[in-house]
Amino acid sequence: MSTQTYSSEYDVIVIGGGVLGAFHAYFAMRQGFKTLLIERNVFPQQASARNFGLIIPSAMPAGRWRDRAIASCEIYSELSELLGVPLQRMGTQYLAHTEAEADFLRQMALSSEDSLCPVEFYTAEETIRSSCCLNPEFCQGSLFFPQDLQLDPDQFFRALINWIACTSDCDYLPNTTAISVESQGSHNRVKTSSGREFQAYHVFVCSGADLQTLFPDVYSTRNLQYCKLQMLKLSNPENRTLGTSIASPIALTRYPAFLNAQFLQGVSLPAPDPVLEELGIQIWITQNQNNEFILGDSHAYSTDPPTEFLSAEVEAQMINYARKMFVKLDFQVLDRWCGIYTEEQSTGLFQQTLDESIHLITGIGSKGMTTGPGLARENLSQLSLSKSRI
Repeated sequence: MSTQTYSSEYDVIVIGGGVLGAFHAYFAMRQGFKTLLIERNVFPQQASARNFGLIIPSAMPAGRWRDRAIASCEIYSELSELLGVPLQRMGTQYLAHTEAEADFLRQMALSSEDSLCPVEFYTAEETIRSSCCLNPEFCQGSLFFPQDLQLDPDQFFRALINWIACTSDCDYLPNTTAISVESQGSHNRVKTSSGREFQAYHVFVCSGADLQTLFPDVYSTRNLQYCKLQMLKLSNPENRTLGTSIASPIALTRYPAFLNAQFLQGVSLPAPDPVLEELGIQIWITQNQNNEFILGDSHAYSTDPPTEFLSAEVEAQMINYARKMFVKLDFQVLDRWCGIYTEEQSTGLFQQTLDESIHLITGIGSKGMTTGPGLARENLSQLSLSKSRI
């Protein structure tokens, strides 16, 4: 990590070191801009580092968001090799529990025309053979997307931030909270809680918490909310291998790609069990580099920043549902945690530019890992050092 004295003047300052902030800083550096990345913690925490690490174009609807997801896959592939962080093409398997769900997935496969996001329908028998642990009584079929990716998000963002701070014209200022951003003619002034002041042509505010601190009036008038997710790490004493990331049928009623497909097919799949729906539970199971199972997650929404207390009810409901999906798994919990992100409730992204050079970008929700890199590259490709709207 950079140990040099910080300059007082930069081309670009990025506030927030999560997925949006880290990649906006990375592409600012790639554009040749002298860049400062400011992060509240030593390294980013919360949802950017506490998630499955899935990069899933399969969940994105055709169009701009899927294009961003495909671009993000290319970016992660390039950087994983550069940083020495493993990136696995695990694919994603979306399960069907009923004949109606299986028919729906079969029609999705038949109508798919996206060569960059190929898909294959598996019958019930093929689905069971594809994994060691699926319950034959649960699965009626599945939809498999072989191009979806997975990495360790905490490892990746630590490596990325260290690399850009050590080997490029980008400084990293951790353990620092920005307390004000003010436009001053051709430059913007950023003040921190430690008393430091910096100037830059452009400032990007890339986290909901920092947006709420720096521009509370803007935050309060926008359609933003917090979301707390809850996840578990399970033991794997018999060293079983899933072979892919597996999503429950709840995903078919949650993710935009499947909601759009329901509309096009003229069908409406039933909502999840009311208790699961109220708790925002959507079951995924993946494996990390240590072959441990990662199970999650839930979604608890609030207008105020949530606490990090964990819910025993949420944990019990996730495990109970997962027991229906899987056999031969040990459900001993090794670790549990939560992550917090912001989400724009209507469009799925909040972007606003103030005074032509202060760019507020947050509220990307659960699709940050999948689309954040592509969005950041898109934004920085439109940036010049003169005051201009992106």
